[in-house]
Amino acid sequence: MDQTPGAFHDALSSGDTECVNQAIDEVGDMDLEERAAMFDACFEVCCDLYESDDGYQRQSVIRFAAALYPRLAVRTVGDDITDDALPGEWTRDEIAIQRTRLFGLYLLALVDDDGRVRRAAIKGLKQLAVTLDVIEADDELQMMADEIERIADKHDGSKQKHLDQAYENVAFHAEKPGSLLPDELRDTLAQDLHRGDR
Repeated sequence: MDQTPGAFHDALSSGDTECVNQAIDEVGDMDLEERAAMFDACFEVCCDLYESDDGYQRQSVIRFAAALYPRLAVRTVGDDITDDALPGEWTRDEIAIQRTRLFGLYLLALVDDDGRVRRAAIKGLKQLAVTLDVIEADDELQMMADEIERIADKHDGSKQKHLDQAYENVAFHAEKPGSLLPDELRDTLAQDLHRGDR
């Protein structure tokens, strides 16, 4: 498969499980810098495809977006949190924007009518929360938890159940500052995130 936004668009919209899984594996196997370079264009593909009436396609989009997120922030672990700790010309502001956009998509998915989509979002949010915990982004974690809790208050039934689960996953990390993680564990988590959670 070509590693281009167009090729990923075709795979995610194909409805073919094998094609979808291949696209997710391909982007997950890329180096962090390669994923970061493709993030904006591919994220636009995700947003466009999420508008589909097909629940499986929306689920595929959320799974792909989770694999696409480059987690460049973990490169700052163990260093002063400056732009110099990031590869290439990337800045902390740019990678924060990536996280914000991803979180926005997850919030949309958490209130999707299809439970498969909501479950994919819960899993993606948990991975994002771990990343934020590792880099000790406590304020960002708390903001995420607060926003999920606010939305949960407006829903009931299975949607509220999934929102509550997402809240608990994020709140666990928000209430436990990354600095409380032993250095050894933080380094191990950072190494795992460097490898793209593979």
